[in-house]
Amino acid sequence: MKNKKKNLKTNIEKPIKNLIDQYFKNTKEYDKKGYLYDKLIQRVERQLIKQVLKNTEQNQLQTAKILGISRSTLRKKMATFSLFEKTKNTDKID
Repeated sequence: MKNKKKNLKTNIEKPIKNLIDQYFKNTKEYDKKGYLYDKLIQRVERQLIKQVLKNTEQNQLQTAKILGISRSTLRKKMATFSLFEKTKNTDKID
């Protein structure tokens, strides 16, 4: 079990490190207002929730369990990140 956690940590850290390095290479003027941390965390959190929802076929309870958060917290974050699926209503009213 420890090896799986270590491999997961290593597998996740490498692409994140590469993206941060790429940001600094491609950005001439860094964000001097100090928002980089918040921007990065929000983008990572949004993608994480989005991908877990996708892999659980939009099952919020299962997604919350995987993420280790409550369903209500998940729903708040989904609202914050506009991740609620638009339902297609196929019923027609004549």
